[in-house]
Amino acid sequence: MPPSNRYCRSCPHAAIACDRLWQRVVDLAGSAGGLPVPLPGTRAVLFPNPGKADFVRLQVNVRWNLTKEDFLHFIATGHARMGRKEQRHDPFVSPSLTRQEPYVGAIIGLLGGQDTPEIAAVRAVQKGCRDRNPYMAG
Repeated sequence: MPPSNRYCRSCPHAAIACDRLWQRVVDLAGSAGGLPVPLPGTRAVLFPNPGKADFVRLQVNVRWNLTKEDFLHFIATGHARMGRKEQRHDPFVSPSLTRQEPYVGAIIGLLGGQDTPEIAAVRAVQKGCRDRNPYMAG
């Protein structure tokens, strides 16, 4: 569990796998040349955030940020729900305490699903399984 909503930006293991997966999310957000990318199964759309690579933007009625930490939290736990400050360490709640379900699931679907090599690599890093992760060789 990340201790704060900025943990992944200072994680010493991010370059091993997590940054690659997040870059795929950033690339997906920009894949329509700045136009919104519809997220299947939701009413939301995905936008790039030209100012910060640690965020992409989502919109249903209003725009909000999806952080790298919230996305990776969902990969680790399968959850990213809204919460309150005292729930920060609840695995069902996103690190930013904002509701990111089902939007993160739709993004994962657009990236190729839960079984993509990048997601497998992130899960291995998250579990500390260096020997089973091909991206962590060396």
